[in-house]
Amino acid sequence: MIWPILSLLAFFLLASLAYAAWRGAPWVPTWKRDLKRIERLAQLQETDRFVELGCGTGRVCRHLARTSGAVSHGVELSVLQWAYARLLGLLAFSGKACAQHHIFLADAFYFDLSPYNVVYLFLMPETYKKIRRKLTSELASGARVITYVWPIPGWTPSYVDRVEGSPDLYVYVKK
Repeated sequence: MIWPILSLLAFFLLASLAYAAWRGAPWVPTWKRDLKRIERLAQLQETDRFVELGCGTGRVCRHLARTSGAVSHGVELSVLQWAYARLLGLLAFSGKACAQHHIFLADAFYFDLSPYNVVYLFLMPETYKKIRRKLTSELASGARVITYVWPIPGWTPSYVDRVEGSPDLYVYVKK
C-alpha cells in the first residue's frame, strides 16, 4: 500500500523539478566562493529588499539575509527545492532574522517584484529575454538587477564583475 503512494510522491516531486527547469532553468547552484562577490555588488543596506528569482536551495538569499540585515526573499517553482530551502532557512535563522528571510513557492513570472530594489537571477539566457519586460515594468528607478554567468539580452550592464576562474556577474541599474 505504501509503494503506490511513494511512487506518486516521487513522480510529483520529479515533475515539479522538470517543470521548474523547463520554465526558467535547471537547478545549478551559485558557487559558494562567489557569494562575497554578490554581496559586494548588491550593496545591501538594512532598508533594502532583495529577491532571488529561481532561488533553488536559497543559498544566495540566505547568505545575504545573514550578512546584510536586509529583507531577503527567494522565489522557487520546484516544490522539492522550495521545501529544502525553507528548511535550511528555518534552521539558519531565528527571531527577527527569520522574519527578514522567506522563500516563496511561486512562479517568478507571476511574482510581484515592485517591493524589491535588488534582484538576483541565475537563469538561462532564453529566460532573461522573457523576464526583462517584467523587470522593466515592475522595478522602481534605481533598482539593481544582478545576473550570474549571462547578461540580459538587449540591456547594457552598468558594471561587469570579472574574476579569473569564476563566472561573470552583471549589474544593471534601472533608469
